[in-house]
Amino acid sequence: MATSKKTTAQPAKSLYRPENQIVLGVLRALRERTGLNQTEFALRLGRSQTYVSAAERGSRLDPLQIRDWCHACGTDLIGWATEIEKALGGRKATSRKGKV
Repeated sequence: MATSKKTTAQPAKSLYRPENQIVLGVLRALRERTGLNQTEFALRLGRSQTYVSAAERGSRLDPLQIRDWCHACGTDLIGWATEIEKALGGRKATSRKGKV
């Protein structure tokens, strides 16, 4: 007896959602406001320039790494999240296929 499998659309991985570029833009903007280039900012973080570059291109940061980034920029997680929400402008989450 054949059974039919129902598949439900999986939500898009955040890496592939257009909103991810906005989040990365905020991360970079925070760093740029410090007036430091990637190498100088990396020194402030105690990391390498490659780490900063990778983070700004979308390499995953865990919550404590984001907190460190924010503190190195003179802000906190609340300030970072507020900027992201402003930049997103009330956009609803999108799926991989662009559907809400």
